[in-house]
Amino acid sequence: MQPPPGATGSLIGPADAFDVPVFVRRSAPLSPSVRPRPNAVAGASRTWPTPSDVPPSGAYRVATTWRDVIDAAMSVGRDVTTWLTATPVLAWAEIVARRAPLSAYLGRTSRPAWGSTGFVVEPNVVYTDGTEATARTAFGYRMGMTMAEWACRGLLGLGPTTHAESLTPVDAGPAWSTASGLPDLVGRHPATGDLTWLVEAKGSRRLGQPMLAKGVEQLCRQGLMVGPHMRVLCGTSLEDRLFMTIDVEEVSGTPREDWSTADGLLSLARSRMLLYLALRAMPTESLTVLPVGSGVAEQRGRRGGLGTVALLEDDPATEEARREARSRPGRRGVRQSDMLTAQVPGTDLVIGMSRRLYGACASLARVEAELVSEVNVRQPPPRPDAGGNEIEDASQRRLHHLHVFERERRSSAAAETQQGYHRGAESEWDDLVGSEPRFSAEPVSGYLEAATEDIYLAVDDRSITGVQR
Repeated sequence: MQPPPGATGSLIGPADAFDVPVFVRRSAPLSPSVRPRPNAVAGASRTWPTPSDVPPSGAYRVATTWRDVIDAAMSVGRDVTTWLTATPVLAWAEIVARRAPLSAYLGRTSRPAWGSTGFVVEPNVVYTDGTEATARTAFGYRMGMTMAEWACRGLLGLGPTTHAESLTPVDAGPAWSTASGLPDLVGRHPATGDLTWLVEAKGSRRLGQPMLAKGVEQLCRQGLMVGPHMRVLCGTSLEDRLFMTIDVEEVSGTPREDWSTADGLLSLARSRMLLYLALRAMPTESLTVLPVGSGVAEQRGRRGGLGTVALLEDDPATEEARREARSRPGRRGVRQSDMLTAQVPGTDLVIGMSRRLYGACASLARVEAELVSEVNVRQPPPRPDAGGNEIEDASQRRLHHLHVFERERRSSAAAETQQGYHRGAESEWDDLVGSEPRFSAEPVSGYLEAATEDIYLAVDDRSITGVQR
């Protein structure tokens, strides 16, 4: 069996920039339009405005990078802290599970006359013609979640997101229940008075109105929320190129409770627990403290305020921090502007985290471990010889108790996470890690770097390329 005529076999590499058409559609009540026609997708041309917020309805063309997409893939999805706190080494595998499918099924195609970068992303021939339907469905879910995170954080300015099954918002209504079905993600938008956002992510090869209509049902169920909130329906379609639709509706209501700084830090820590647990599982000899410039937020701003991360190859603050470190061999990192980094085993990724976020995540991990201990008392694990149904029932009851305990202790968990954040900022790395990691002024050779104020990501530029074959 040969691939169809015109099939391409290129891979997408970390240096590759590409354009994503994004259709913003406002409605009240929320009512998504039909799938944009191919000529509308190809003709999307408006520049995404800044500052990051929901822009007017229209067809936009957004330039992005593979590093932005990788960061979104690793930070979105179900909160696995409870499971990985006991077995942090499995965090390595979870990173692979979230990132690898994107590399396996996507390719970058040259479109010199289209877009600011001259490239678009398309599914490759294995996905379109060689993969069974169930695999395509699973990939659609992963891609939909990733691009929803990419759009909501990188374009719309949303803060850290949390999987809705893992967090009950303070302004949730009586119908907020995992048994009845929930939207995918919950977040707060700092530019809109910390308005709660409910985000539903849909993705498939050819995403159409019927699947989006199901997303509307999940977002608009009666009694889901009692306070003001934004409903955001993100649709990701892969043909004939990667593009998105973002349907939005702002809903009025009476606020139930103020959103505090501590709540925001709790959300940030929860969104990055996968990176923390992966680092915690690393042997000390694999850890390296690396200087990163303190002005990465400003560097991201020079990209128009878009993207989930700042690219470091042109960041003068990072180059200055490393030049200073080279002039003082053997010195420890500069507090607040260095990252604890390590390569994830079996991957081409280097991840990292700031002192203050590492301290916040360490505190949250302790809180989660205490909650699990309480669950074990209230609802012991099933017997080793239990049948499948008994195990499933027990697991559901244990998860229910965990969610109840998390809601009851949200305020105290937020306070402890905030304390850990501030302790981390004032601590040395050997106090946080338990032994002193190696310090280096040089990044791993051949890697392309990116960062926020609190996380670090680098990808091997030599591992895969965007060259047509």
